[in-house]
Amino acid sequence: MKSLRYFLLIFNLILTGCARPAQAVAPTSIAAIPSVTLIPPTETATEAPTVIPATPTAPNPTADPTIFGAIGTGEIQAFALESVASAIFQKTMDGFIADGRIQEYQVTSVIIFPGGNGLIAELICNVRTTDPGWIAEGGTPADNHWLNAQCYRFDFFTTDTEYQLKNRRLCS
Repeated sequence: MKSLRYFLLIFNLILTGCARPAQAVAPTSIAAIPSVTLIPPTETATEAPTVIPATPTAPNPTADPTIFGAIGTGEIQAFALESVASAIFQKTMDGFIADGRIQEYQVTSVIIFPGGNGLIAELICNVRTTDPGWIAEGGTPADNHWLNAQCYRFDFFTTDTEYQLKNRRLCS
């Protein structure tokens, strides 16, 4: 009978403790940040500083002259091959703008289709330039140095590390 009383007493204490609402803890002040102790100028440090090597950068593009442009497989999410080909083309054309070879461009169409040895990417664009090399490649001359409807075909390649547009040629 005594053990039943002890059991009921302990059970009652547990229920009483659980029935009380939790009290909010008062916010405490944030402790001051400890100051840094500097080595006095008369003392020399006993350890040499650790040299951290620079983070390696992306490898240089392949020196293959047939490659018009490439983009790393980690640089783009390849949902559709057209978006990959467009991204490669835009990256290369942005480089042409930076080099002063063209002033502006607009991609108007990108199509990927099977070719004799793989996939072919056909890109149609408008380019604004005064470079005679671009003018000789066709397109319809328009106002303010624009060449409209320039059509290029590329072989579309995929490697383990990048997507490539190779062998640029004019559409026939």
